[in-house]
Amino acid sequence: MTQIQGIDRTSEAPPSSINSDAEKTNKPQDESAHEPKPHEGTDRTSEASPSSIKSDAKKTNKRQEQSAPAQGPPPNGGPRAWLVVFGGWCCYLSSYGWLSSIGVFQTYYEQTLLSSYSSSTIAWILSVQVFILNGMAPVNGKIFDNYGAGALITIGTFLHIFGIMMISLSTQYYQLFLAQSVCSGIGAAMLFHGATNAVSTWFSTSRGLALGLASSGASIGGVIMPIMFHQLVQNIGFGWTMRAIAFMLLGLQTIALLSVRSYVSHVPKPVILMDFLRPFREAPYLFNAIGCFFTMWGILIPFNYVALSGESAGLSPDIALYLIPILNGASLFGRVFPPWIGDHVGRFNTAILSVTIGAILVLALWIPSPLSSSSAPTIVFAALYGLPLGCFAAILPALVGQITADMRTIGVRLGSTFFVTAWAGLTGQPIAGALVQKGAGRGDMEFVYLKVFCGVTISIGAGFLAAARVSSRGWRLLEKA
Repeated sequence: MTQIQGIDRTSEAPPSSINSDAEKTNKPQDESAHEPKPHEGTDRTSEASPSSIKSDAKKTNKRQEQSAPAQGPPPNGGPRAWLVVFGGWCCYLSSYGWLSSIGVFQTYYEQTLLSSYSSSTIAWILSVQVFILNGMAPVNGKIFDNYGAGALITIGTFLHIFGIMMISLSTQYYQLFLAQSVCSGIGAAMLFHGATNAVSTWFSTSRGLALGLASSGASIGGVIMPIMFHQLVQNIGFGWTMRAIAFMLLGLQTIALLSVRSYVSHVPKPVILMDFLRPFREAPYLFNAIGCFFTMWGILIPFNYVALSGESAGLSPDIALYLIPILNGASLFGRVFPPWIGDHVGRFNTAILSVTIGAILVLALWIPSPLSSSSAPTIVFAALYGLPLGCFAAILPALVGQITADMRTIGVRLGSTFFVTAWAGLTGQPIAGALVQKGAGRGDMEFVYLKVFCGVTISIGAGFLAAARVSSRGWRLLEKA
């Protein structure tokens, strides 16, 4: 059969001939689409003009691009997948590990470069960096959905390293703010979200373990960089210390640039604002977001003030400077093991217990620690507090995933939750700084208001996380949830 013309000949032709011609007609359309789908409506195609066929083909290709099907199920292992985890580990060390070291900058800035500024004012430099890291989640998530991890890792590496280099040249408040909060903050956010999303695409059943291992880089970075800063700044000065850290992170990011890739295909899609707001209509999602806000409001405060409060309580500077590395070292175990346990006993159960333990440690151990005649309570607090801190940071994405029915929307839903917690990170540290000023002159209890705020907000967060669990799974306490 050479050609089909008119409706009459189409209706008289044998079915096999119609199918054969339909396949020939559809073949150019299929070749123009990366993800071919069988076409229907052979009779309409046969009677359509070439221009209408071309128009239909474009519409079909557009629908195929918007669906962006994945390349099969995630492999959940294999050399390529674990190489992505290692690249993600490098990104976590460079981004969240850098953020976990902000306490050393708070102390250094108060004592040297910005000694004329209040503790609350200096805290804005660091809190804005925390805000950007979390607040850019919707933007970075959309970039990842459209273009994959390559764009985020490349641009993020440049901005983060360039920002740290500019910190090395800064001497004024506005210079430090632009370099550390804005430039480095945006770059670190791109690395963090690019790595998190990329690792997630390679795993399904082992996703918690993979993300836990990748996020352990943040704990390692939080141990290495404070010690590195303290040792180098005394010998080579602040400027070259910053440059040394930048060169170290550049080496790690070179590995990430070569290894971090997404497993799924990515096609640009339009931005719909309501997609980010619609999840808040669900009670479990709303309670979880509020719980994460209150928990984040208080849980990061010890990063900034555990060393300062230790010195105020009588610890020698040589001991106090190691409190942040101790805290970050302990968080390594919190990032890896509790999320893995949560896969078996329930992620909400694990998160609620962990956050509650964190609140108890603050209220029962950190607050009365200055009354002790030894430094042991403060050191024990730093070591134990790292476990719930690391657990919450690692398990937060898993909590959102557990209350997400359609995993195709996980990026939007996770981005909205991170955006909520970003406001807690923005305001938490300045509030803490203002509370330190309020407690000035109280001797050993100078930081008592800050510690009460920290413990109470974490407790409220645990309560809302419990409400999210109940609203999604009921009151059966022994059930996996």
